[in-house]
Amino acid sequence: MRSYRLMFASGLDSVGLVHSLSRFVYEHHCNVADSRMAVLGGQFSAMMLIGGSEADVSRLEHDLSAFQVETGLAAMIADAAQPGAGREAPALPVRLEVVAMDAPGILVQLSERLEQLGVSIDALDARLTEAPSSSTSISSVKLRLSVPQHIPLQQVKEELKKLAVRINLDIAFHPFQE
Repeated sequence: MRSYRLMFASGLDSVGLVHSLSRFVYEHHCNVADSRMAVLGGQFSAMMLIGGSEADVSRLEHDLSAFQVETGLAAMIADAAQPGAGREAPALPVRLEVVAMDAPGILVQLSERLEQLGVSIDALDARLTEAPSSSTSISSVKLRLSVPQHIPLQQVKEELKKLAVRINLDIAFHPFQE
């Protein structure tokens, strides 16, 4: 039976960190079932769903301290369910893109409204950039949402459009594509 763990790692970015992480997992006869990695503010960050036999995953956990010393990364492991576990009911995957002049509270108001509607945020990518023609900061947020089958998508769109008008957001919905 396969066991799963979440592995988190972060530290000063440098060439070869992804190789070090993937080699560590491979050498323990495990594999990466899913992952997200990014460099933010000069710091590398990784979150990986690791799968393998219980013995191999346990050995990987045991060797984590040596891995941290070798790479200089801070790392931790947490229990995880197998991929796809935990979904309550069928849901429609939707991409939502939001663009606005940067202002405090955009993300908190957006996530609050989605929570009130019963919509799950499965992934979120937020960036702050300078507009090319001015020194205005532009906030861009891309989300992957799961809209439960019992909630009409049109209702979600209408409620988010109301929010967009109230706090001056440009929003666009797209069919989800991997």
